[in-house]
Amino acid sequence: MKRAVTVAAVAAAVLVAGCSSKDDGEKGSTGGGSAADATKAAVLAAQKYQNAVNDEDWATACGLRTERYRHGSVKECVANNEPKATSPEPTPTDSESEFPPLRRADGSVVPGKSTPSASGPDRAETGEVKASAPQDVPAAGDHPAGTGVRVEYTVTWPDSTTTSRKALRVVRQGDAWLIDQSEDIAESDETHGNPVRDALTRG
Repeated sequence: MKRAVTVAAVAAAVLVAGCSSKDDGEKGSTGGGSAADATKAAVLAAQKYQNAVNDEDWATACGLRTERYRHGSVKECVANNEPKATSPEPTPTDSESEFPPLRRADGSVVPGKSTPSASGPDRAETGEVKASAPQDVPAAGDHPAGTGVRVEYTVTWPDSTTTSRKALRVVRQGDAWLIDQSEDIAESDETHGNPVRDALTRG
């Protein structure tokens, strides 16, 4: 009786082990959804990057670029992209451009009256960034192979609204997904079957 129980227990253990091995093998064969996760991560990185660029959040944008695309450190990238300090000298008015400016006895210029700009705001308003069409893209020039992602958003000025379309090359470096290339998608790219690939691989 004891022998029969032992044999049954061994058989059950073998059966469980077989099922476990099969399940693990099936999970491994699909990578546990790793391909889909990788694609999603690349798309999210592209969307986050373009939002940061549109918001002029250069600390975030530069941190999401590869070192090659930053052309140096994150700090150097931020410094190269942030607006330069404006000159303390007064901007000449229309009257000063036509006539010599008024000067005080000490030689300093008498600042003219400021006038409102007729061109409206200095920056356009950008709409929500949408990311789509993720696909494998081959290496091109100095750019490594990676995932190409299409991003688009509206750009609104006081008297017009346009749509900007860009192709971003996203590459994986360790656990991070970084941007290595950004190209405008031209109308000529749109006429072909694969504008993202065309934009990222043209010379």
